[in-house]
Amino acid sequence: MGDAPYPWVVRVLFLVTRFPHPPRRGDQVRAFHHLRHLAGRHEITLCHVGASPSAADITALESLGLGVEVIPNGSAISAVRLGRGVADRRPFQSLRVASRRLSARVRALARGMDVVHAQLVRTGPLVDGLGVPVVFDLVDALSMNLDRRSAHDRGPSRWAAAVEARRLGPYERALAARAAGVAVSTADDAAAIGHSTIEVVPNGVDLDGFGHRPGPRANSLVVFAGNLGYFPNVDAAITLARLIMPAIRTRVPEARLLLAGARPTRAVRRLVGPMVELLDEPDDLAPVIASAAVTVIAMRAGSGIQNKVLEAMAVGTPVVTTARVAAAVGARHGEHVLIAEGVDEFAAATVDLFGDRDRAGTLAIAARRMVEEHYRWETSAAAIERLWTRAVG
Repeated sequence: MGDAPYPWVVRVLFLVTRFPHPPRRGDQVRAFHHLRHLAGRHEITLCHVGASPSAADITALESLGLGVEVIPNGSAISAVRLGRGVADRRPFQSLRVASRRLSARVRALARGMDVVHAQLVRTGPLVDGLGVPVVFDLVDALSMNLDRRSAHDRGPSRWAAAVEARRLGPYERALAARAAGVAVSTADDAAAIGHSTIEVVPNGVDLDGFGHRPGPRANSLVVFAGNLGYFPNVDAAITLARLIMPAIRTRVPEARLLLAGARPTRAVRRLVGPMVELLDEPDDLAPVIASAAVTVIAMRAGSGIQNKVLEAMAVGTPVVTTARVAAAVGARHGEHVLIAEGVDEFAAATVDLFGDRDRAGTLAIAARRMVEEHYRWETSAAAIERLWTRAVG
C-alpha cells in the first residue's frame, strides 16, 4: 500500500449503493481510492446494496484486503418503492433502499463494527437506529445539484429535479445533525447543507495514472471528458458542441471537439458530426485528455469537485472553465486555468491557448504543481480516517 502503519485499527462497515469497481463515476472513484489507501490500515467490510457486481469486480476489491458483502436490491423492487414517494416525504434518492429487509441485513453486518461509513444521501434509511456511530460521505450537496439542474433541464425532468431538491435540503441537514461526522468535497457544498458537523474532504487524483504528459498535442483539438450520462456533463457537452465550438471555428476553422466518457446519452450521440467526435467508454482517459490542446469545461449545473478538472490539470492539458468550477478546486485565473463565462469568452480563451503554446505550457506546469500539492488521494483518505477515529473515540 505504501501508507504508514496506523496505531489504531478501526472496524469499518463501508456502505455504498454503487459498487466502487470499475471506478468510473465520481462517487465510485472517491470510494475506490479511499478504500485503496485505508484497507491496509483498518478492518474494512464493503457492503454494497444494489445490483450484483461481477465476480471480477468483487475480486478486484477483495485484493485490496477488504471483506465484500453484497445485498441485492433489484431495480424493479426499487421502482415499486419509488412509487410510494407521493406519501413518503423523504427524497426519492433514499426511497430506493427504504426497506426493512435491507435495513435488517445492514444492521446484522454492523454488529461488532466500530463505525459505519455511509456514502451518499441515498444510504440514509439503511443506517437508522444502528447503535453504531455513522460517518456520512455525502460527496456533494445533492440538493444544490438538483436545484441547479432544475434551472437548466427541460420537460418533466426539470419538474422532478425541483421536487427532489426541495426534499433533499431538509433531509441532508437531518442526516448531518445525527451523524458522528459528515464529509463533502467543497466548501460550497458544506455551506449549501449548512451544518456545523460537516468537514470538507476534497477529492484527489491518481498522479501515476494521470501523469504529466508534455506532448505532442493536436494543435486545434478541444476535449471534454467525463461521465456522459450525467446531466451536468450532458448539458456542458451540448453547450460546448452547439455554441462554443462554432464560435471557435469562426477563428480557427480546423478546430475539432472530442467528447470522451462512459454512458453517453442519445443527446450526446446526436452531437457527433464533422467537427465533433465521440469516444465511447475509453479504457484510459489520461492519454485521451493529454492528446488535446485545451480542455473546455463549461459547466452550468452540478456540484462538488469536478474530477475532470483535476485530471486535465494533472496530465498537463490547459483548462478553460467557469469561475464556479475553478473556485471549487482553488484554481486562479491566469495562473492555473483560464476562466470564462459566456460563449464569446470561452471561444476567445480557447483560441488564445491554441495560438500561445508558451502560455498554455506555463498554465499546465502550475496546474500540475497545484494538483501534486493539494489533491493527493492519500491526503483525502487520511481526512476520512480522522473522521472515523473521532467518531469512535
